Amino acid sequence: MTVANWPDAKRSLDAYDLSGKQALVLGAASGAGRAIALALAEAGADIAVCAATTDADEAFALRKTAREVRELGRTAIERATDASSGQGAQVMVRQVAKELGRIDVLVNAPNLFLGKPATKTSDAEWAKVIGGNLSATFFACRAAGKEMLKNEPSARARGRIINVASVLGERGLANAAAYCAAQGGILNLTRALAQEWAAQGITVNTIAQGWMEDSPALDDITPEANQTVRFIPMKRAGRSDEIAPLAVYLASDAAGYVTGQTLFVDGGLTVHL
Repeated sequence: MTVANWPDAKRSLDAYDLSGKQALVLGAASGAGRAIALALAEAGADIAVCAATTDADEAFALRKTAREVRELGRTAIERATDASSGQGAQVMVRQVAKELGRIDVLVNAPNLFLGKPATKTSDAEWAKVIGGNLSATFFACRAAGKEMLKNEPSARARGRIINVASVLGERGLANAAAYCAAQGGILNLTRALAQEWAAQGITVNTIAQGWMEDSPALDDITPEANQTVRFIPMKRAGRSDEIAPLAVYLASDAAGYVTGQTLFVDGGLTVHL
């Protein structure tokens, strides 16, 4: 059955109001995930802040994000799992859906980078990078999609899925084959799921971030010291809070006819020859 996407959509700034919506943000401990979690909370959503690993440092940072969400007056719950495991992702999503009542928005922002020549990348490293990025994104999408499809066709929305990837999924980079392969997979996963779920009221899009201030490969981010930054038309690295407003748009009523897209936030990097 074909259902209307968010039939109560508005044309004013009210269209960006996420009050009453429930969001799960995977990778919310830092970077884009943290910034998006806070932006969705500012827009009115309650948030499940989730870590894609059970690492102790990530869990500590996740608690900080949850505290910041609560300071904005929103509900925040915390979950940590090995998202590269299908069972782990499924259990996490079910727990969140039960506690929040439903999941309206899923944001996937795991970001496990590996900078290493292909000839020196081990089988274990390849599996870890693919698992921590592409598999984690797929497993979370699969589990959340099942929850979103439980919504009645008459509901105001079945769901929004926003995957956060890297421009390296589009352009590639030497000495980062595993990471680039995982990111490219996320871009095409988005396109496939968007087609699969569009008629059922779920939109799926990707935000592809460029070189950010916290990118592990950048080190010194000043253009005088970093040739990579000099290559960016804007001559600076990006900030995570510059990604978050786009995520709010994609999660909102205003984006009801946007699906299957990869939207670049990269300071012009991908259009620079």
